Amino acid sequence: MERHEILEAMEELKLYGMRASFDEITGKGLARRDELYPLIASLIRAERTHRQARSISYRIAAAKFPVLKDLDQFVFADTPVDGSQVRELATGAFLDARRNGIFIGETGTGKTHLCIGVASAVIPGNSRGLACTSMY
Repeated sequence: MERHEILEAMEELKLYGMRASFDEITGKGLARRDELYPLIASLIRAERTHRQARSISYRIAAAKFPVLKDLDQFVFADTPVDGSQVRELATGAFLDARRNGIFIGETGTGKTHLCIGVASAVIPGNSRGLACTSMY
């Protein structure tokens, strides 16, 4: 199979990560005189990484956050918010336990910021549905 045929087959099979990395990986592999298996393993890793990144982007877009926030941006000082409890929620353990997280507080206390921050932290490692609720 010629190079262009391999690239066309990758496109047809929707192996976009492999296709995008093909020249770089094969060029470096041939220069190092790698054997066939390490080259194939590198192409598979590239495809897996591409699919994971695409999946995370899709889930974040599907969540329709009004703006993307993370927990590192939230200032816990001078608020009644328990930072350790919020960071525990950001591990996603409550999803495995099939529990809910609800943020309750006055207007301007950071409920939406924290909710989006927790959801953003959980999305990359979790493929299950995630709903985010804050209440006034």
